[in-house]
Amino acid sequence: MTITLYLMRHGDAVPAQALQADAIRPLSPLGEEEVLAAATWLQQYLAEQGQSGLDWLLVSPYIRAQQTATIVAQTTTAKVRDISHDITPAGDADMFAEWLWVKLAAMASTSAQVMVVSHMPFISYLVAALDQATPPLIFPTAGIAELQVDIAKRKISFVRMIAATPAE
Repeated sequence: MTITLYLMRHGDAVPAQALQADAIRPLSPLGEEEVLAAATWLQQYLAEQGQSGLDWLLVSPYIRAQQTATIVAQTTTAKVRDISHDITPAGDADMFAEWLWVKLAAMASTSAQVMVVSHMPFISYLVAALDQATPPLIFPTAGIAELQVDIAKRKISFVRMIAATPAE
C-alpha cells in the first residue's frame, strides 16, 4: 500500500509584534491568497489522481497553521482533522517522524492521502527525517512537499516541492 504524504508550511503570517506570542500570529492577506492557490492546486491534483480529498489532515495548534488547514479543508475536503502539539516550530522532527511512520502504517488500509500543516524549521527537518536521502529543504510559505510512503518496503521518498502562486 502506498500513501501520498503532503507536508505543507503555513502561508505568510503577520510579522511578530513585541509581547505577542508566536502561536497567535494569523495569516496575512497575502498568506491567505498563497494558501488558497496551493489548496486549489492540491484539489485539482487529487482529482487528476481519482481522489476526492484528504483522508487525514494533521495540523499544528498555532493560529496560522489552523487557518491554513481550514482553507485547505474547505477547498479539498478532509475526512479527519487532528491537532498535534508536536509539530510546532520547535518540535522534534526525528521523534515525530517515528510516531508518524507508526501511525501511517496502522492506517495504510484506510488512508491514501495525508497532509501535515506545520512551520519552519520543523517541516524542513521533517522531510530529512522521513527521507534520509533528502537534505532539509527551504519551504516557501504555503509550499507543499510531496512524499510517497511505501508501507511494504518501509520507505518514504521525497517526490517534489510545489509552490503555487496566487493569481494576480
